[in-house]
Amino acid sequence: MMTLLFILILVILAALGLVSFINQMQKRERTRRLQQRQMRLQVELLEEVVDCLSQTLPNRQIAKHVNDEILDHLQRILQLERRNTTHIETNIKYAETRGNELVNLRSRPHTSYLKESDVQIVQAQSHLNKAAHVLRHQHVLGRVSDEELDVYLNELNWAHLMVSAVSFIGQGYKASSRGDIFSAQAYYKKAQYLLIESNHPDPKRMRMIRELGETIAGTRKVLSEDLVPEEAALL
Repeated sequence: MMTLLFILILVILAALGLVSFINQMQKRERTRRLQQRQMRLQVELLEEVVDCLSQTLPNRQIAKHVNDEILDHLQRILQLERRNTTHIETNIKYAETRGNELVNLRSRPHTSYLKESDVQIVQAQSHLNKAAHVLRHQHVLGRVSDEELDVYLNELNWAHLMVSAVSFIGQGYKASSRGDIFSAQAYYKKAQYLLIESNHPDPKRMRMIRELGETIAGTRKVLSEDLVPEEAALL
């Protein structure tokens, strides 16, 4: 009788141990999937950031650093994957190819600060902020020097300002072409206010403030082309 009881206890303990083991395995699997899902979401966001930078910033090295961050995430996703890795490996190869293209001096697509709507302005500025966050992380990893970080952040801050200012100026040009002078002046004043409020050291800022004042006063039709290269497509 005692032997049967002892065997029964062993069976119960084994069953409990098996249940505990299975629960732990399931917990680890859920954790793994959650980590992968979170990193995939980060990759999707960073993909959008790279696209934004490629269309907005002349300095493609910043986009290259964001692409490097994408590669880091993809490598971690690959390490966590236990089944089919083909799709992840394909994404890694694509990101590596894109990284090479970003530093290819022969490939320099047109960039523009001009955005067509407030939603696009906000989205672009959000992506620029995310790029700054990535650069700081790359700096911590030792991939970006102190000097490079300062230069890159300065460029991102200028782009953040220009996305709004140039977009308002573009809206002003459109309003002016329709003969709506009052709306045009309102847009120019919005752009000028942003530039005045900023403390960015770029010398173009003061020139833009001055020329916007002349445009509002009616003594100038458009700003100098080197200040707003996009204007050729707006006039």
